[in-house]
Amino acid sequence: MKKILRSALGMTLFGAALVAIGITACDSEPPQKASVSETVNPEVTAADETSADVVRNSLVDILRDQDAYSRARRLGVLLPTLGPEFIPTVKQTLEDTSLDLGATELELLVRFWATHQGEDASRWSVEKSPPGYRLAAVMTALSLWAGADPQAAANATQQWAAQNPDVGDAVQVALVRGWFTADPAKLAQYIHNIDMGFTRQRALATYIRAMIQAQGIEAAVRWAESVPDDDATYKMAVYRQMAAALPLFDHDAVLRWCEAHCEGPHGNNMRSIIARRWVRSDGAAALVWLSEAAPEGHDKNLAVRAAFALWGQIDREATLAWMQTQTAGESGAWLQPVFPVYARLLSADSPADAIEWAERIEGDEEREIVLTEVARAWRLRDEAAAEAWLLQSSLSEEAREKARAPGR
Repeated sequence: MKKILRSALGMTLFGAALVAIGITACDSEPPQKASVSETVNPEVTAADETSADVVRNSLVDILRDQDAYSRARRLGVLLPTLGPEFIPTVKQTLEDTSLDLGATELELLVRFWATHQGEDASRWSVEKSPPGYRLAAVMTALSLWAGADPQAAANATQQWAAQNPDVGDAVQVALVRGWFTADPAKLAQYIHNIDMGFTRQRALATYIRAMIQAQGIEAAVRWAESVPDDDATYKMAVYRQMAAALPLFDHDAVLRWCEAHCEGPHGNNMRSIIARRWVRSDGAAALVWLSEAAPEGHDKNLAVRAAFALWGQIDREATLAWMQTQTAGESGAWLQPVFPVYARLLSADSPADAIEWAERIEGDEEREIVLTEVARAWRLRDEAAAEAWLLQSSLSEEAREKARAPGR
């Protein structure tokens, strides 16, 4: 009797699959709801298989499909049709080392599991998922669990982040993303209660980005401005994260934000944050903006140097080319803070030019440090030329010895 029931189940699935194929071929309207049978391959089923066997074999068949787009499409059709009774089957598939799961396939399988068992799927993702895809698994599973049971997910997140530092950032981001879909107000209070530090900064950054994506920039701005002033440290953190997030979405919006708040009580260092985001897309414009908009003083000098240094890391050639168009005279005095950075950038290819710019550094101590570094780099390229300069340089004898020291 058991064998007969299995046979009937298999034939039912096949019949449904054939009917679905026939309808698709004869009717211009696609089926309103997919079924398990739509992705079952008749060649991988047998008459005595259970429904779990049928699904398992179908999953294996899909995952051995050589077309990556086909694998994703077929999994996307099959998995939403399955009920929680197939969790063991999906888990077995996830842990089958004979299958070469890619990030997309693993994410879809974990997504199904977490939809029904958020905590179990999240714990497996944190502790047992393949290391190469662990972050993707954690982000998927924990986001879904946090959306369904935020407080339980929050409690687990604290423990997992401490025990698994390699996924600490991911669990924090996933928690905020999922919780935001369930209760943004309670999530905001949770973030406020996190101790000051990188964890709270990361949570705020994720919260603000989630709000912008879900509700728009104006909603995020209203929320940030509505944060009470009674915790000045927290409000400054909110304002800084707004300054970091807005450039990713709307350049004009971040300039409006700065105009409204950069000179206010919570605006410390915001121009530097904005400029460092801006240089990723247009370093020259960011630096010119700082030169024109930032008030003169120590903060402006630090912001100019930080933005220029980051631009040099991102696109050294563009940074050097732009700097060559600038003047070191009175009109270019605002660039004085970048001279140490510029000299170091030049030292790799043009040590003589680097020396010339390093000698323009105003501070005696910093000037000697940079000249020493450039001279060391120069000796690696042309020892004789570097030594000739050292002998007539203004460096102290101690600095000259450092420049001559072997190694890098």
